[in-house]
Amino acid sequence: MTSTTTRPKFTRFELLSRLGSGMHGRVYLAWDPQLERKVALKVLTVDRDSSASLDQFMSEARAVAKVAHPHVIPLFEAGTERGVPYLVFEYVPGQVLKEQIRGKAFDVPAALGMMTQILDGVGAAHALQIAHLDLSPNNILADRQGRLRVMDFGLARWVRRERAENVDDIQGTPRYMSPEHFLGGRLSLRTDVFALGLIFYELLTGSPAFEAQKFSLLRQYIEDAQLDWSKLHDRKVPPEIIAVIRDAVARDPKTRFSNACEMLAMLREAQLAQSARENQDVAVQFLLRRLHRRPEFPAFSNSIAEINRLTSDDSTAGLQQLSVVVMRDFSLANRLMKVANSAFFDRGAGGATTVMQAIQRVGTKTLRMLCNGLLMFEHLKSDNPALQDALVSSFIAGLLGRGLAAKLRKELTDEVFVSAMFNRLGRNLVIYYLREEHEEIARLVAAGTPENEAERRVLATTSAAVGAAIAAAWKFPPELIATIQPLPNGELPLAHHAQEFHRYFAHFPNELCALAAAPVGGDPTLALSAISQRYQNVLQAPPAVLAGLLQQALDKFSELAPTLGIARATSGFCQRLEHFLATVAESILESTTEAVLTPA
Repeated sequence: MTSTTTRPKFTRFELLSRLGSGMHGRVYLAWDPQLERKVALKVLTVDRDSSASLDQFMSEARAVAKVAHPHVIPLFEAGTERGVPYLVFEYVPGQVLKEQIRGKAFDVPAALGMMTQILDGVGAAHALQIAHLDLSPNNILADRQGRLRVMDFGLARWVRRERAENVDDIQGTPRYMSPEHFLGGRLSLRTDVFALGLIFYELLTGSPAFEAQKFSLLRQYIEDAQLDWSKLHDRKVPPEIIAVIRDAVARDPKTRFSNACEMLAMLREAQLAQSARENQDVAVQFLLRRLHRRPEFPAFSNSIAEINRLTSDDSTAGLQQLSVVVMRDFSLANRLMKVANSAFFDRGAGGATTVMQAIQRVGTKTLRMLCNGLLMFEHLKSDNPALQDALVSSFIAGLLGRGLAAKLRKELTDEVFVSAMFNRLGRNLVIYYLREEHEEIARLVAAGTPENEAERRVLATTSAAVGAAIAAAWKFPPELIATIQPLPNGELPLAHHAQEFHRYFAHFPNELCALAAAPVGGDPTLALSAISQRYQNVLQAPPAVLAGLLQQALDKFSELAPTLGIARATSGFCQRLEHFLATVAESILESTTEAVLTPA
């Protein structure tokens, strides 16, 4: 190409044509006479309110120039001309991803291939701790070979943010902002992850994740980080892939992937889990890795695992060692002291004044049960009413199971207490850590989908399988882990040995609590009769006895509730349980003392 003096110039670059303009400034196709090549010259519109200096601009540009990757358009040069910053990128003919989408939803294999390229490119920058901060389909180019390339690294801090009421007035970029853009949080690599999740969603659905014509409404959608997941389900996107998007667009940055590299690794694991769908172990391990990424999960699980290890049947740990472990957690030690001194464990002795005395008073096996339960209550505290109800239900089920075993299989009393309380461990953890997935499962169940099928559709596995896997990781005894496995539907067969009784006694209290807490429809005694019929080969418990067992467990829970930080009067589960018992015919409640609970 021959230079000509008739073309306008910017520094040494000859401007051939304008490629575009927008919030970043103006973009030109230019000729570099020094290296004799075409380049993309971006003359930036500096944010007048920016406190960043031109020295910072050059420092950042030098960092961006180090990003060398096939899926990133490289920065050749940066500088200023009369105080105006500019960047020189490789000129790549092609089409921006936004134009390729244009309402078109890509199938899952195609979208995966495209997203892998994008994550690979952004990951190269993230590995150098360089954030893009303005990722969108407008900043991803498909070259003439079909390869996706990320462009415009380093611009976000230097562009003018115009105020607009109409989203389209500002090039659509706000659609890919994160909650922290509006809520005042620190922008980081996790901010890019949020945008990457939105881009992935758009590839699979053909439409932006957040659609609004008014900026104020769009901002609200983003701040809430609530996406319409039904679009992905309608497109038959596998739950493992949806899970990756969910974790990328989490409202709280701490629960997102830390960077694009981690997101790409999880996406590859999701593909493996999807291809091995018939292998439930793979699906469970994939879900466990999601939980382990939660900031508070490892510490929580380590505490429980340590308690269970020291209180296992083959442990030689003494009271002193157990006391040391318990006292590491002040809240746990304080609650254990209160429980040990409550009427629940009143054995006619004086009150315990030290943790060691409390352990002696409750016994090692019961210590394991109490510490596990107290830790779960302490660490799973939440403003989620569904979780609060689930935890209260689990504790009452444990108390109910303990009373049941004390009457029928005394040797199983302590084991049944903890196994009944942790029977729905997986479900409780899903409610806490995967709240949106739980709500989606609940909607499917309310629409008539069986619970196991609903869980598989949303989680690619069941909460029972997750609970058993986590119980194993927490070093629960094998016999307790076995009780988590679901029971068959319908009338249950005879129990022939202690392990079968143990499993039945773990499920029975939870089924009874779930029945009592459900909306009352028709005669509740018929529902009690149905569960009595189901377990008739295990124990003889007419409706009168079942109502009495529920009442006793609720009363016992009331003694412990203050220690657990629960107010019975305001507990939604307790209120529904009381309402259920109140609707049971007075004659049945009065006959409870005459009814007999016996083994089958």
